[in-house]
Amino acid sequence: MGIRLVRWLPFLGMVIGLPIIFGNCSKADDASPADNLSDLCSLDASASLDASVTVDGGVCPIVAEFDSWPMGMGPAEIGALAVNNFMDHTGDDYGGAGYAWTFAYVGSLHFTRITSDATTNTSLITAFEPYASGSRVAPDNSAKATVDTRAFGDLPLEIFLENGDVRARQLGLDRANAQWGNQPATSILPNARYWIDDMYMVTGLQAFAYRATKEARYLCRSARTMEAYRSTLQQPDGLFWHTKQSKVYWGRANGWVAAGMTELLLELPAGAGRDAIMAGYQKQMDALLPLQITSAADPSGTDTGCWRQVLDRVDAPAESSCTAMFTYALVTGIKNGWLTEAKYLTAAQNGWTAIARRTNRSGMLTQVCPGTGQAPSGNLAAQQKFYMDIPLGSNDQHGQAPLLWAANALLKRDCPGLR
Repeated sequence: MGIRLVRWLPFLGMVIGLPIIFGNCSKADDASPADNLSDLCSLDASASLDASVTVDGGVCPIVAEFDSWPMGMGPAEIGALAVNNFMDHTGDDYGGAGYAWTFAYVGSLHFTRITSDATTNTSLITAFEPYASGSRVAPDNSAKATVDTRAFGDLPLEIFLENGDVRARQLGLDRANAQWGNQPATSILPNARYWIDDMYMVTGLQAFAYRATKEARYLCRSARTMEAYRSTLQQPDGLFWHTKQSKVYWGRANGWVAAGMTELLLELPAGAGRDAIMAGYQKQMDALLPLQITSAADPSGTDTGCWRQVLDRVDAPAESSCTAMFTYALVTGIKNGWLTEAKYLTAAQNGWTAIARRTNRSGMLTQVCPGTGQAPSGNLAAQQKFYMDIPLGSNDQHGQAPLLWAANALLKRDCPGLR
């Protein structure tokens, strides 16, 4: 049985008459990552994808179940609480987990735009002005910068997309371009460390750079790197190791890549390269569903709808940031037509209800894992224990950001990933 829709609104745009540069659709498993993307990546570095050929998707279908929530638990109410909470953090130092601050900032901008809250949106953009003017030094973008510090670039690129500030555009593109240095767009991320977290840090920045320029190189870079990481770290059951060393199904590591594949699928043109990433995304979504905590396994009802800190350990605690990330990926997939069976809708509903229940009236999401490195080398049980022993907390931007992503996905009426 499929997802019940009130109606399917007409697409504003469709992929029509794709030229040969995008290749022909084929089974994802029939081609290597390089073969899948050879046509897209053969474009000149500054070539743009012609909007007359690949128009962004269209208006989302109306999913009736996404418009009906218990009192005070809808995405508009919960999202507003989270944005209000973030307003006290706009001036925070970037720090080691500054990427999470960036993602919460971008999520707040998206929410205020979607909900037509012009006053708060203006306040958020004004708070960024010291970076735009240069009076406050932006995070490191030197040759020693990491994927975490360069993730800052998402924020100025979002501001450019909202108000056309060319200073912000330059701040973001400098970081997107420095991520590859002098390497061609056809190469994967230089010095790839194969931590699956990178597949949001890198993919998010490159996707934003594409949105700001429509230059194909940004999609080529991120898609090639995603496929290299996916072929290395995604296991036959569909889940991902955290790193090559840490062979644990850590919840948030899987959340990062779920969100990264989602961002990329929203932008990639139809073709074999997109098909390969779609196959990896759908395989992961299928692997996640039986691991979501059910009411039968949770008589108290406190953890129902959540996923765990270590996904496949029933003795691991429920963790909120990965739950929000998976909810974001599921909702986006449902609304963009990538996931059509009713089981995905049930999982998305339960996921949102769980994170809404775990968000207090101050807008703080509770039971969130703080930032962490990979588990030390050792046997699997010892590595799993490393993550399970991490204390979970609240008011951590690692949770606030995906909470806003999920709220925004439920509220959005445009679906650029429709093909």
